[in-house]
Amino acid sequence: MPTIEINWSKLIPLNKENIEKLPNTGGVYRFSKKEKDGHYYVFFVGSSEDLKEKLLSCISDKETNTGLRGYLSLGGDFSFRYALVNDKKQQEAIERQMYKHYAPEYNLVEPQCSLDVEANLI
Repeated sequence: MPTIEINWSKLIPLNKENIEKLPNTGGVYRFSKKEKDGHYYVFFVGSSEDLKEKLLSCISDKETNTGLRGYLSLGGDFSFRYALVNDKKQQEAIERQMYKHYAPEYNLVEPQCSLDVEANLI
């Protein structure tokens, strides 16, 4: 299994202004919420060939995942991290690895990918 070293962003507050600063390039991302115990818990993971466009879509009222849309509408201390990954197969493989690692509540189905990789998730 190939190992991929990726550079994660710091934890960034999840809002339109911060997302608009992102590049229109491919990558992977994860959404977290800070809970009462002070820890951040991942509730959604994904990948896209255009991070900025995808994340703006996720926080809009046009988001088709009604569970995710509803959860975000409740408010709270939401944040995200992202990593730039240009290769589509690697994006999908890392998304699948994150799904298996974090078991995010608001991903509807397990991502499918024929490539298995091991990427750093921190």
